[in-house]
Amino acid sequence: MPKYKLLALDLDGTLLDENSRVPEENARAVRAAQGLGVQVALCTGRNAADARRFSAMLAAPADWAVTANGADVRPLDGGAPVYTAPLERAQCDMILQICSDFEADPCLYTADKLYYGWEFRKFVASLRGRGHPVDEALCDPGLFIGAPAAWQALLAREPEPFIKAILYHSDPDMVDRMQDALAQTELFELAPSVMYGGALKNVEVNRKGVHKGRALAALAAQLGMGLDEVMAVGDSDNDLTMLQMAGLGVAMGDAAAHIRAAADAVTDGYTACGVARAIERYILEGTR
Repeated sequence: MPKYKLLALDLDGTLLDENSRVPEENARAVRAAQGLGVQVALCTGRNAADARRFSAMLAAPADWAVTANGADVRPLDGGAPVYTAPLERAQCDMILQICSDFEADPCLYTADKLYYGWEFRKFVASLRGRGHPVDEALCDPGLFIGAPAAWQALLAREPEPFIKAILYHSDPDMVDRMQDALAQTELFELAPSVMYGGALKNVEVNRKGVHKGRALAALAAQLGMGLDEVMAVGDSDNDLTMLQMAGLGVAMGDAAAHIRAAADAVTDGYTACGVARAIERYILEGTR
């Protein structure tokens, strides 16, 4: 049995390629690790529905979904969550109020749905305008919320808890100001994202203390493992806690400098199948 018994993989910029697909080389390496008894957790800011969709691109399904930046942990076969830490209603109300103050609107995630508004549509249009591939599955027209009052109505009618929010604005400075307003409440975990040198920004919002590292710790405990038996691979700010808390944290080669500095090791970039290289070096070597 390899030293690392749980393999935690970020999706975007890590396991997936530039077209939001799992490269065959990565899929083969993940399957080889599974063949040695290693359990695989897809750890993402996305929700469980997306995790299941990308799991289907692997050579064999992953075992676990750690979604919404660690707010929800559940088996990928559709079982009940083993850990969940959703936003409270008062926190959702506060997020909507801050969006209103800045003439913006959020995205709100449940385990299986992504509700979005005008600012997310603008963000997607900006990505397309820059030639960036856009996952069409993100924009279900039935989940578009077009008016401030409709957001409050959504909070009242949606039976599933909201596990994460993302705030967008077409003016990057406004994203910074919204982030500052959220930070001043001391009620939220915030993970900013900066693209194209700051031309596009957003900030992911979770309940305070919710992050991928804590979720992995809960999953490891559920499996009777220590964090020293976990290997995590990621590339972004929302991966920092799992890279730091795992027994081995591996940063992608094209991650920002502060992400690489926080990791125990650095692999190749995501376009060069860095996940496969990391699995080969730290899990498969010595077992063949």
